Amino acid sequence: MFYWFAWSLVRFLHVIFFPLKIVGKENIPKKGAFILASNHQSYLDPMVIPISTSRRLNFIARDTLFKSRVMSWILRHLDVFPIKRNSSDVKAIRMSLNILKQDKPLLMFPEGTRKGHKEEKTVQPGIGLLATLSGVPVIPVYVSGSEKVLPPGSKSLRRHLIKVSYGKPIFFAKGKDYQHKAERIMQNIYALKEANL
Repeated sequence: MFYWFAWSLVRFLHVIFFPLKIVGKENIPKKGAFILASNHQSYLDPMVIPISTSRRLNFIARDTLFKSRVMSWILRHLDVFPIKRNSSDVKAIRMSLNILKQDKPLLMFPEGTRKGHKEEKTVQPGIGLLATLSGVPVIPVYVSGSEKVLPPGSKSLRRHLIKVSYGKPIFFAKGKDYQHKAERIMQNIYALKEANL
């Protein structure tokens, strides 16, 4: 209930502050599990992506966001669960695999941070590991314009078009080259940038 209330609220805000252009929505499976892998430029990204699809999404977010009891309650009721950055968080990996086994989609931001340019960001191998162990498809997503609506450090919204592009599903064979797989996913994400111009 709370998830769809928040979903509806963001839909209302989108009409006022950020009209949406969605490309490739047909690439999103109508049922079954998959991983949505997106670039990350704004705090709005985890809000914009869900309203661009009718599927209810589960999220991974950095554990520092859960320090406040109130924020922790809100996030958990939005199907968000914590992960420790820059470490092998076995608990988060197990939770992710469990969600995917339940045929639920999972949204991830492989770069982890909003800060820096593409060239300055590094991708962790975790998404390659999850894609391999779960066997579910990875759907690359590229979001642009969200950083114009809510720039880093800003506390107010500015009206601007946001474009969300979904790419073709990527499937991975077994093998432990998780870092290479993660990098391939990021390449597919940024290849969608042209569709957002």
